[in-house]
Amino acid sequence: MKKKTDLKLIIIFSIVGVILILFLGFKVYKDFFNNNTVNKKLVSLDLYGYTLSKNDTDVYKDAFNELKSVLNEENINYEEYAKLISKLFIIDVFTLDNKLASTDIGGLEFLHKDIKENFRENMGSSLYKNVLSNIDGKRNQELPIVSKVNVDNVFKTKYTYNEKEYDAYLVTLSWEYEKDLGYQNSIKLTIINDNNILYIVKGEK
Repeated sequence: MKKKTDLKLIIIFSIVGVILILFLGFKVYKDFFNNNTVNKKLVSLDLYGYTLSKNDTDVYKDAFNELKSVLNEENINYEEYAKLISKLFIIDVFTLDNKLASTDIGGLEFLHKDIKENFRENMGSSLYKNVLSNIDGKRNQELPIVSKVNVDNVFKTKYTYNEKEYDAYLVTLSWEYEKDLGYQNSIKLTIINDNNILYIVKGEK
């Protein structure tokens, strides 16, 4: 009799355990899915790999729409192109408030493919390392939001990258935040033109 009772208890606890696991799994999935609707792509410039998402800030959206107009011209103004991807890069990298977690690194789509992973690792262990998860939408953490980006200087030049010389731009920028929390606010970017697509290959404070 005791063995039968024990077996029944084991079966009951097993069923309860499976139900709890399924419930928790569904809840996590639902929270994640709901949060990712925020990241839904609104516009995608497929040739260049640039995307505009619902959670991007108004400042980013304005610059993106400017970039879209420049890239739709029959004769692209590459200096304007360089300025705008520089602005978008800064806004996306240094606006942390709209990031879902410390692994949600901004600015990657503007980088040359050879440096993306290194950049991701460096940002994850420095600028982004203290960004708390916001998968459930309940994060209570003060994080920076870029409010304005200034292009202070643009210099057209040549740059040797991976033993090949490219037309390039050196773009110096400074920026402001909605609230000054002590984050970086200036940089010089090196941008190369590789088959008529611009890529950031270097950043210097």
